[in-house]
Amino acid sequence: MTVDETFENYVPLSQSPVWDLLRSYYDILGVDAWAPGRVPDYVTTNPFIARAYAKVIRGFLEDFGQGRSDRARREPHYIVELGAGPGRFSHGFLRHFFSPEEQAANCRQHIVYVMTDVCEANIEFWRQHPQLKPFVDQGVLDFAYFDVLKDDPIRLLISGRKITPGGLSNPLAVIANYVIDSLPHDFYTVRDNQLFERRVCHRIETDSDDIAEIVRATRFDYHEQPTTADIYEHEDWNRLLEKYRKMTGELHISLPVGGFRMIDRLQQLTTGPMFLLSGDFGVSDLLALSELPPRKVPTNGTFNLHVNYHAISQYVDRKKGQYLTPGHAKSSLEMAGVLMNRGRRKARHLTYQFDTHIRDFGPDEYFMLKKIAEENFAGLSLPQCLALLRMSYGDIKMFRGCAETLRKTLPMAGALQKQSVVEALKKVDEAHFRGGSALDPAIPIILLMLEAGDVEGALDVVDRNRQFLEATTEGTLLAAEILWLAGRAGDARDPLKNLLRREPGHREAQVLLDRIADNAEASGTA
Repeated sequence: MTVDETFENYVPLSQSPVWDLLRSYYDILGVDAWAPGRVPDYVTTNPFIARAYAKVIRGFLEDFGQGRSDRARREPHYIVELGAGPGRFSHGFLRHFFSPEEQAANCRQHIVYVMTDVCEANIEFWRQHPQLKPFVDQGVLDFAYFDVLKDDPIRLLISGRKITPGGLSNPLAVIANYVIDSLPHDFYTVRDNQLFERRVCHRIETDSDDIAEIVRATRFDYHEQPTTADIYEHEDWNRLLEKYRKMTGELHISLPVGGFRMIDRLQQLTTGPMFLLSGDFGVSDLLALSELPPRKVPTNGTFNLHVNYHAISQYVDRKKGQYLTPGHAKSSLEMAGVLMNRGRRKARHLTYQFDTHIRDFGPDEYFMLKKIAEENFAGLSLPQCLALLRMSYGDIKMFRGCAETLRKTLPMAGALQKQSVVEALKKVDEAHFRGGSALDPAIPIILLMLEAGDVEGALDVVDRNRQFLEATTEGTLLAAEILWLAGRAGDARDPLKNLLRREPGHREAQVLLDRIADNAEASGTA
């Protein structure tokens, strides 16, 4: 496609076909969309952010509790995650929020976490995942297809319940990480109190049928034209545009119209309070907004846009809601809380937890700490590695950076240090959500536990991850050897036989199988 010099192909960004293209990208790739080198998600899926969000959501529920009607007492409290993708954040949140300690302290509330997406393949992946099954069995996890831009009922796949507008009376909590950036936006420029609409025209510079290549090869051209601030059917949107038009100097903004529609849709689901906790690349402060260059669609493999959270805050204010923000510059992730329908009740616990776990030292600060650690992993001591692993709640990237130091220093470590390492390794293994093509940490964790002299701990890791270990040759061999060392020769033989069926003549597998058989014969066991 060539650029049309008459500008006939230029449209408001929210009306561009690229949103359908982006939907196709996620729909076709499924969880592979988050494979290494594609859509980055670490900053919103690590154990630190999962724990922080769990604390904030708990604060919301402590403030607004259960509704007073009979219907509210029969109804679960729902925590809905939008665009749950590969499920890594969900798993981390579930582990913290529904831990035995949390459950004991909050047994009065029936809470159900609902993972949602617009990709059916992602939902099927979650339903089959063994690390999510225990939460389903406990009755605290459900799944649903949910498009926030449509008014269709939300059908919960496990319970069979249906959520419709106004169908809930209890408070509703919603989590939306990297969601608003993938919903429709419009671009504007304000210059000398004149408002200009920044329209777009896209072209695809490839003949490939591969969706990832099509998205990578999509380019944009822009055309500004004068406009008035009354172009939308929504009066609140127009008034917000007019407010920007009146600002002095030059201003380049995006208007997250899809985000506005999302907030309206979520607010309508319950007659009680609704709290949205959102994390995305964007800014809430007007000063930071005023420093931005002309708005463009990023072409870094996807079309995820920089979010104008300042516009979100102004929209929420017009709707009589409460907007929570850290209030200071963020380097990679802006986080915001949107509280609607709160009535006369105060959000004391919510604001305290938000300030403590998001504002004072939150996921963005943790991400910066991780980047500092990455530059210094080679020179860290064993105590420093242990501190990072504890502080990160078992973050896989912190573990990988510390693994070599642990391997080198464990032989000289004291008994208490070895015990501390084993405890930290257990947390890493429990926190890691298996799936995708990333290297599984179970193998190095097992080897380190053996180095620390904890065969029983290594066996626990094997038992917890046999399905994943036995999917690889190296994992099968290691699992079989640990099972054999633990006196479970029968359990060790089966994975070796399966490996030999997959790889006939594999020497190491055959040698280990023969050793197990010889040992059994010598001891007189079958």
